[in-house]
Amino acid sequence: MAPRTLADRYRLLEPIGHGGMGTVWRAEDGLLHRPVAIKEVRVAPDLEADTRDELLARTMREARICAGLSTHPGIVTIHDVIQEGERPWIVLELVSGRGLDRVVAEEGPLSPRRTAEIGRQLFAALDAAHQGGVVHRDVKPANVMLLPDGRAMLSDFGIAASDSEDKLTLTGRLPGSPGYVSPERLRTNTMSPAADVWSLGATLYFAVEGRTAFERTTSAARLTAPLEGPPDPPQRAGALRPVLNGMLQPDPEHRLGGSALDAALARVVDSSGTDDPTPTQLDVSGGLPAGGGSFAGRRSAAAGPVRAAAAPVAGMPQAGLPALSRRSWIRLLVSVAIGLTSLILAPLLVEYLASVLIEG
Repeated sequence: MAPRTLADRYRLLEPIGHGGMGTVWRAEDGLLHRPVAIKEVRVAPDLEADTRDELLARTMREARICAGLSTHPGIVTIHDVIQEGERPWIVLELVSGRGLDRVVAEEGPLSPRRTAEIGRQLFAALDAAHQGGVVHRDVKPANVMLLPDGRAMLSDFGIAASDSEDKLTLTGRLPGSPGYVSPERLRTNTMSPAADVWSLGATLYFAVEGRTAFERTTSAARLTAPLEGPPDPPQRAGALRPVLNGMLQPDPEHRLGGSALDAALARVVDSSGTDDPTPTQLDVSGGLPAGGGSFAGRRSAAAGPVRAAAAPVAGMPQAGLPALSRRSWIRLLVSVAIGLTSLILAPLLVEYLASVLIEG
């Protein structure tokens, strides 16, 4: 049983969430008289001493990372970290909202416009983290909180990697959640902003489609599916389809990113006059080419803070009718004229032939 009061200050009220790393409690700060959330880090009693130390170090690292990013409105704020009962407890901002996974489960897939709005907010939070030298590494629907005022927030930097911290890896754990781990991380455990963008693309795919981008029967198959081929074709994404394809490119050098990604998402928000999920006439055979809007030539987080490349959207296909050349218009008009002439002359020709047969 967890103690009911921590550090003679924080009173635990009720559990509000569970995850692989522990339990999140609703609590009250007795000193400042405000509601807070407290993450209790679960430590298995049979862990070896080295693994336990690694877990504790990782938790403290999460606290330091979140504290350094807490000024961004799209990242959950950390207030305090304490150690009690031989385990750490992280005191967080209490966010009144629901996880994206829960929203989709209870209400169904989101519209392309709403998904693009959420994508812009989450990418802004990730970009702030990347510029601070931090890669999240576990972007997924369960780590996205949707607030009643329409905001989207990114939570749980529990397996984040920071330039300013030792690269700790918890023994025996997967590199992330099946279906949301980029191909390069599966191959070489490469940690970069581009990998976070891939995971964000998979998260937005889930939001608008109501299923993972790589729907498979087992978790193991879902984890390795990004190595085997492209994502399952989306059916509801509409104008968001080419953006998702750009974000889910297997080659990080060709992956949509930087200011081009934000501009592409903004275009979906601005151009979606309706929330009709019917796919538009867009080229969805692939994402965007390298250069302009990709991660080509950008440094990874391990090389230092990353700045978003300011560039226009390159190669973004446009919806609507294709433009016709002058020659095409002439051919079209001639075809119409021939068709109309045939309709007029056909009855006269039939009448003439009939009269010839009768007289003959």
